[in-house]
Amino acid sequence: MAAKKKARRTTHRSSKGTKLYAVRDAKGRIKDIQSYKRAHGADLKRKAKAEGAAKKSKTKAKAKAKVKTKVVKAKVVKAKAKVVKARVQAKGRMAKAGAAVRKAVRKAPGQARAAVRKAVKKMPPKAQKAVARAEKNVGKTVTAVKKKASQTAKQTQAVVTQVQESAEKTVNSAIGEVKDLFQKASDAVESAVASVVPGESK
Repeated sequence: MAAKKKARRTTHRSSKGTKLYAVRDAKGRIKDIQSYKRAHGADLKRKAKAEGAAKKSKTKAKAKAKVKTKVVKAKVVKAKAKVVKARVQAKGRMAKAGAAVRKAVRKAPGQARAAVRKAVKKMPPKAQKAVARAEKNVGKTVTAVKKKASQTAKQTQAVVTQVQESAEKTVNSAIGEVKDLFQKASDAVESAVASVVPGESK
């Protein structure tokens, strides 16, 4: 059995020059006249079955890729959160350790004094008296040294001011002597010039 002929379309021109489509049936008879622009646009909008399947597969692949990227991003966010949490915990531990060290340092002098007192109490009475005397002597020595240091500083300052004053006086006297010598020399030069050049008088 012979296959049926499909309906065809032929192009024509209107009296004004517009391109047209003449829709024909299997026998070649004209069924409809369409504008080429509109019919061609409708043809472009229609898609074949194979093209639609390809597009669907592409959209599915894109959707899968999006899901994978979302999963990867979620994993990265979780890993970052874990790192931040570990850093915060480490900082907290470091802060606690630092506070403990500072507390121990503050307590150390008091503990040392308490240990010394306990050790002194355990000594015999004569040794305790000797330690007390030694502590008094050390305190007296420290105060005496402080006083001497302050006195020495004051004396040094006084000596420096005296030296400065004497130096200023010496410099002033030397400057006066130099001025006098210069004046005498200038007078001697003037007299010598007057004796060499006769007829000129002051």
